[in-house]
Parts: sequence; structure tokens; C-alpha cells
Amino acid sequence: MTDATATTTAPVAAEALSENIDSTPNTTNNNVPNSATKADTTANTTSTTHIEFEPPQACIRRLLKTALPPSTNVAKDASSAFSRASGIFVLYLTTCANDFAREGKRSTIIAKDVLNAVKELGFGEDFGDTLEKFLEVHRREETEKKKVKERMKERLSGGAGD
Repeated sequence: MTDATATTTAPVAAEALSENIDSTPNTTNNNVPNSATKADTTANTTSTTHIEFEPPQACIRRLLKTALPPSTNVAKDASSAFSRASGIFVLYLTTCANDFAREGKRSTIIAKDVLNAVKELGFGEDFGDTLEKFLEVHRREETEKKKVKERMKERLSGGAGD
């Protein structure tokens, strides 16, 4: 995608998200019972499908605790706002990454699609490099884990025949 399409992609991506995914009640919100969530989702849907996603509050609190200085307190409503905002961001990033996968004629979103989506959404210069380095380290660690597991398997199978 080029810079010229960046301005038109955002509304299209959000619209595609609301059209392509079934309306599902938000069951991840631990503060609201299922029946209230279903009623809210039904009330909010008009002609388009309405999607909601919020990560668990425990995850949000853990992220905030590690990202902020120890002396910082976060109010409950602020924590809920972070949860809501992160859910919206994840859905938006997913939609944009899905567009890149479709352009590549694939049905599976790969890491390259996510990196391209991060750049497309304007986070490339700050967040893109960090994410690329993280993926590099993650892939190396996964490869090392696989090698260690294979070595252990060889040792166990080699020692069993003695």
C-alpha cells in the first residue's frame, strides 16, 4: 500500500471489519454479565455488524504496572479505557494486516503483514523497528528451543536401547 492509499485505507479497513466478522457478544469483559453484554450488543447493532473485543483486565493491569513508574496509580475507569482502546487497536491492526494478506492472495496473516500494517497505520518509525527486533529474537529463541527439544529426544531414545 502506498502513502496515497493510507488515507483511504483506514475507513475502508474499519468498514471491512464491521462487515466481515459476525456479531458476537463481548464475553471477555469480566465486569458485565453475559445477559447484559448480549443486550448491549443487540442494542448497538444497526445495519452493520458490531464487534467488540477487550483484553482481560488482569492483562491490562499487568501491562500498566510494568510500563508505568511504581508510584503511579491507575483508576479503575482509566484501566477500562486502556482495555477498550487496546481492543480497538488490535481489531484495527488485524483488519489492516488482513488486507495485506489478501493482497498477497493468502488467507493466513503472517508477521510480515503485521509489520506492514504497523507501518501503514503510522507506527513504523517508532514501533516497527522495535517489533522487527522482537520478532528476530523470538524466532531465534524458538529455533533454539526446538534444537534443545530434539537433542533431549535423541538422548532419551539413544539411552533407552542400552
